[in-house]
Amino acid sequence: MSRRVWIIVVAIVIIFLGLLAGINYAAVVASKSTNSNSTNTATSTSPDTVPTQATTNSTQVCGASVSASDLRTFQIVPQQTTASYKVRENLIAFNLPAHNAVGTTHKVTGHFNISRQGTPLVANMNMTVDLRDLHSDSSTRDDYVRKDYLETDKYPNATFKSTCAQNLPKTYQDGQQVTFQMPGDLTVHGKTKQATFLVQGKVVGNTITGTATTTVLMSQFGIAPPNLANFVVAEDKTVITIEFTAKEG
Repeated sequence: MSRRVWIIVVAIVIIFLGLLAGINYAAVVASKSTNSNSTNTATSTSPDTVPTQATTNSTQVCGASVSASDLRTFQIVPQQTTASYKVRENLIAFNLPAHNAVGTTHKVTGHFNISRQGTPLVANMNMTVDLRDLHSDSSTRDDYVRKDYLETDKYPNATFKSTCAQNLPKTYQDGQQVTFQMPGDLTVHGKTKQATFLVQGKVVGNTITGTATTTVLMSQFGIAPPNLANFVVAEDKTVITIEFTAKEG
């Protein structure tokens, strides 16, 4: 074969191989384009957002479903609230009639919820009384009570926690005076016991005023009734009263 013919044959082979490469490249590009379109199509058919669960606007309170917007929170106003104890004292040595010893404090904090939707509810009550601030008509008595009986250096606070009120009326109108019971856990002197407060109160606008009273025995909480060498002997029974004002917010 002459040199010229050989050159022509080589050129034809090169051109043929180039055509094959071009065809193969075009096929690859077409394949990628098809895959891309398929992916885009799949993506476009998928949801743009993830469905969210419907939010609830109600909550369970005292076994009833209550609208969150109707569940109102009230805070105790310490300056307008008084917590007190009342104990009968017998003045044996002085041959005097028995009288009531009363100690009070304004250092009361707490909060609770009410609802007037359907049947009225009072719930989630939490109250704290600073026993270190109790004062009576006798500073000597106060020192004995704080140091030797309540031991306020060790147990500075009394607390009351209640989940639900009982025996509320079926309906309520603003300004109406109501009476009901508030059972819960009373903690004094490091011991927690069941106690039920009898509550009288009313709602006027965004303010609640009322009185809560219960009777307990000191000995239930590991406190011996005060006895000052048989000169002054206190009874075991103690009346606890909270005259309160609470405001919404």
